Amino acid sequence: MKKDKNIQQKVTIVGLGQMGIKLAELLRDQSINVTVWNRSIAKANTIKNVQVIANLNSAIDQSAIIVICVYDYNAINDILSGPEIEAVLKGKTIINLTTGSPQEAENLAVRITGYGARYLDGAIQVAPDQMGMPDTTILISGDQQVYNAQETLLKIFGGNIKYLGSEASAASAMDLATLTWLYGSYIGLMYGAGLAKGAGLKLSVYSDILAEITPGFTSFFQHQLQVIETGNYAINQSPLSISVAATQRIWDAVKDGGMDTKFPDNMALLLKKAEVSGYGGQELAALIKVVQKKEDDNPLFPKKS
Repeated sequence: MKKDKNIQQKVTIVGLGQMGIKLAELLRDQSINVTVWNRSIAKANTIKNVQVIANLNSAIDQSAIIVICVYDYNAINDILSGPEIEAVLKGKTIINLTTGSPQEAENLAVRITGYGARYLDGAIQVAPDQMGMPDTTILISGDQQVYNAQETLLKIFGGNIKYLGSEASAASAMDLATLTWLYGSYIGLMYGAGLAKGAGLKLSVYSDILAEITPGFTSFFQHQLQVIETGNYAINQSPLSISVAATQRIWDAVKDGGMDTKFPDNMALLLKKAEVSGYGGQELAALIKVVQKKEDDNPLFPKKS
């Protein structure tokens, strides 16, 4: 197929879920020529002023830059299993914004670069309605020269692009790290709501107090991460032993309130493990020493002979 001399100014979006549609709209609004493809091409009917092509290879052939945003890596592998896909992708730049594991990202990077294409892996940290804003965070990893060439384009999707290095798996690893913090915090939020309701407190008051104390705790968390980074666990803000007692009190209150105890079980157990391991007289961040160990490496769970 004859190449358009202006192909560098064109982008093909593969995948038209809510996020894929938003990506196409953001590019279109910046006067970039956008081609879209989706297995169910009817989804493209809601997007104005883009080129809709039902054949994947033809859609990819329209552009030098291909942005993939589909449900998961199984969908990617299925989509990219068609005939002549290797030849079609050769020379293209693939920006994959599909959520997956670090190993899946690495495997896809090897496959794509093996086709003679360039590859960047990304993880979007916000919902579709929050895309395209100055503080929209998108994690990106892969070859730095490829990233440098596409940085301006990526900033159309979000102003806070975090380039994490040349390893394709880095964006997915950081995505899992931030999601672990998010879901852990959210589950804690639910247990806190349960304790507040059980005590007859208004959740609006709980909400206001959380908003007031969150900035201080963010600074505390950042300090704890710095402690881990430096490896100096001498007590300077919060002895680990204090949290052993605190998590036991939480467990008691949850149990007395007739709530499910699985989450506080794990909190209290991790802190107790750390104390038994001899870290009670260190900064709270010493908990990482337990988190990074397998259970059978901990004194509470001795190896079976």
